Amino acid sequence: MNRVDGQAELPLVTIAEPNTVPLEMIQRQKTAAAAFALACQSSGLEDKEVYMSLGIDAGYFSRIKAGTATLQVDNLAQFCQVVGNTIYIEWQAYQVGCTLVQIETESERRAKAAEKRAEAAELKVKVLMETFQVRAAA
Repeated sequence: MNRVDGQAELPLVTIAEPNTVPLEMIQRQKTAAAAFALACQSSGLEDKEVYMSLGIDAGYFSRIKAGTATLQVDNLAQFCQVVGNTIYIEWQAYQVGCTLVQIETESERRAKAAEKRAEAAELKVKVLMETFQVRAAA
Protein backbone atom coordinates (compact mmCIF):
# COMPACT_ATOMS: atom_id res chain seq x y z
CA MET A 1 0.00 0.00 0.00
CA ASN A 2 2.92 2.38 0.49
CA ARG A 3 4.28 3.95 -2.63
CA VAL A 4 7.99 4.47 -3.27
CA ASP A 5 7.73 8.24 -2.82
CA GLY A 6 6.51 7.74 0.76
CA GLN A 7 2.89 8.69 0.21
CA ALA A 8 0.36 6.10 1.34
CA GLU A 9 -2.23 4.93 -1.15
CA LEU A 10 -5.75 4.89 0.24
CA PRO A 11 -7.58 1.62 -0.37
CA LEU A 12 -10.56 1.81 -2.67
CA VAL A 13 -13.72 0.46 -1.15
CA THR A 14 -15.95 -0.15 -4.11
CA ILE A 15 -18.98 -2.39 -4.21
CA ALA A 16 -20.55 -3.42 -7.50
CA GLU A 17 -24.25 -3.27 -8.21
CA PRO A 18 -25.94 -6.66 -7.82
CA ASN A 19 -25.38 -8.66 -10.99
CA THR A 20 -26.02 -12.19 -12.20
CA VAL A 21 -25.17 -14.50 -15.04
CA PRO A 22 -27.13 -17.58 -16.09
CA LEU A 23 -26.50 -20.62 -13.90
CA GLU A 24 -25.52 -22.64 -16.98
CA MET A 25 -22.71 -20.20 -17.68
CA ILE A 26 -21.41 -20.58 -14.13
CA GLN A 27 -21.53 -24.36 -14.37
CA ARG A 28 -19.59 -24.35 -17.68
CA GLN A 29 -16.52 -22.84 -16.02
CA LYS A 30 -13.76 -25.47 -15.99
CA THR A 31 -11.80 -24.23 -12.96
CA ALA A 32 -12.19 -22.23 -9.79
CA ALA A 33 -9.92 -19.60 -11.35
CA ALA A 34 -12.30 -19.27 -14.30
CA ALA A 35 -15.28 -18.92 -11.95
CA PHE A 36 -13.40 -16.34 -9.89
CA ALA A 37 -12.51 -14.37 -13.03
CA LEU A 38 -16.14 -14.53 -14.23
CA ALA A 39 -17.34 -13.18 -10.88
CA CYS A 40 -14.86 -10.30 -11.14
CA GLN A 41 -15.69 -9.61 -14.79
CA SER A 42 -19.45 -9.68 -14.17
CA SER A 43 -19.04 -7.04 -11.46
CA GLY A 44 -17.73 -4.47 -13.92
CA LEU A 45 -15.04 -3.48 -11.42
CA GLU A 46 -11.37 -3.24 -12.21
CA ASP A 47 -9.12 -5.82 -10.55
CA LYS A 48 -7.54 -3.11 -8.41
CA GLU A 49 -10.94 -2.12 -7.01
CA VAL A 50 -11.63 -5.74 -6.04
CA TYR A 51 -8.33 -6.65 -4.41
CA MET A 52 -8.01 -3.35 -2.57
CA SER A 53 -11.56 -3.69 -1.23
CA LEU A 54 -10.66 -7.17 0.02
CA GLY A 55 -7.39 -6.00 1.53
CA ILE A 56 -5.24 -8.45 -0.42
CA ASP A 57 -2.21 -7.60 -2.52
CA ALA A 58 -2.13 -7.52 -6.30
CA GLY A 59 0.24 -10.49 -6.59
CA TYR A 60 -1.96 -12.80 -4.53
CA PHE A 61 -5.03 -11.63 -6.45
CA SER A 62 -3.27 -12.44 -9.73
CA ARG A 63 -2.40 -15.90 -8.43
CA ILE A 64 -6.06 -16.51 -7.54
CA LYS A 65 -7.07 -15.54 -11.08
CA ALA A 66 -4.34 -17.81 -12.47
CA GLY A 67 -5.48 -20.73 -10.33
CA THR A 68 -2.29 -21.09 -8.29
CA ALA A 69 -3.85 -19.71 -5.10
CA THR A 70 -7.32 -19.66 -3.60
CA LEU A 71 -9.43 -17.01 -1.94
CA GLN A 72 -9.43 -17.52 1.82
CA VAL A 73 -12.78 -18.75 3.15
CA ASP A 74 -12.85 -15.83 5.57
CA ASN A 75 -12.97 -13.48 2.56
CA LEU A 76 -15.78 -15.23 0.63
CA ALA A 77 -18.68 -13.18 2.01
CA GLN A 78 -16.81 -9.91 1.53
CA PHE A 79 -15.77 -10.95 -2.00
CA CYS A 80 -19.38 -11.71 -2.94
CA GLN A 81 -20.46 -8.36 -1.51
CA VAL A 82 -17.75 -6.46 -3.37
CA VAL A 83 -18.40 -8.08 -6.77
CA GLY A 84 -22.19 -8.04 -6.25
CA ASN A 85 -22.72 -11.71 -7.10
CA THR A 86 -22.33 -15.26 -5.82
CA ILE A 87 -20.84 -16.72 -9.00
CA TYR A 88 -17.67 -18.04 -7.36
CA ILE A 89 -19.40 -19.87 -4.51
CA GLU A 90 -22.22 -21.04 -6.79
CA TRP A 91 -19.55 -22.72 -8.94
CA GLN A 92 -18.00 -24.31 -5.85
CA ALA A 93 -21.39 -25.65 -4.71
CA TYR A 94 -22.00 -27.10 -8.18
CA GLN A 95 -18.72 -29.03 -7.96
CA VAL A 96 -20.18 -31.11 -5.12
CA GLY A 97 -23.62 -31.46 -6.69
CA CYS A 98 -25.34 -28.65 -4.81
CA THR A 99 -26.79 -25.25 -5.50
CA LEU A 100 -27.20 -22.17 -3.34
CA VAL A 101 -30.49 -21.11 -1.79
CA GLN A 102 -31.03 -17.66 -0.30
CA ILE A 103 -31.94 -18.02 3.36
CA GLU A 104 -34.81 -15.88 4.62
CA THR A 105 -34.30 -13.91 7.76
CA GLU A 106 -36.80 -14.42 10.56
CA SER A 107 -38.29 -10.99 9.89
CA GLU A 108 -38.74 -11.83 6.19
CA ARG A 109 -40.44 -15.12 7.09
CA ARG A 110 -42.78 -13.35 9.52
CA ALA A 111 -43.58 -10.63 6.99
CA LYS A 112 -44.55 -13.24 4.39
CA ALA A 113 -46.73 -15.08 6.91
CA ALA A 114 -48.43 -11.83 7.92
CA GLU A 115 -49.02 -10.99 4.27
CA LYS A 116 -50.68 -14.39 3.70
CA ARG A 117 -52.91 -13.89 6.75
CA ALA A 118 -53.89 -10.42 5.52
CA GLU A 119 -54.77 -11.78 2.07
CA ALA A 120 -56.91 -14.51 3.65
CA ALA A 121 -58.68 -11.95 5.84
CA GLU A 122 -59.35 -9.69 2.84
CA LEU A 123 -60.85 -12.64 0.97
CA LYS A 124 -63.14 -13.44 3.93
CA VAL A 125 -64.30 -9.82 4.11
CA LYS A 126 -65.00 -9.81 0.38
CA VAL A 127 -67.07 -13.01 0.60
CA LEU A 128 -69.02 -11.70 3.61
CA MET A 129 -69.72 -8.37 1.87
CA GLU A 130 -70.99 -10.17 -1.23
CA THR A 131 -73.19 -12.39 0.95
CA PHE A 132 -74.67 -9.37 2.75
CA GLN A 133 -75.29 -7.58 -0.56
CA VAL A 134 -77.12 -10.61 -2.00
CA ARG A 135 -79.29 -10.94 1.15
CA ALA A 136 -80.00 -7.19 1.20
CA ALA A 137 -81.09 -7.29 -2.43
CA ALA A 138 -83.48 -10.20 -1.80
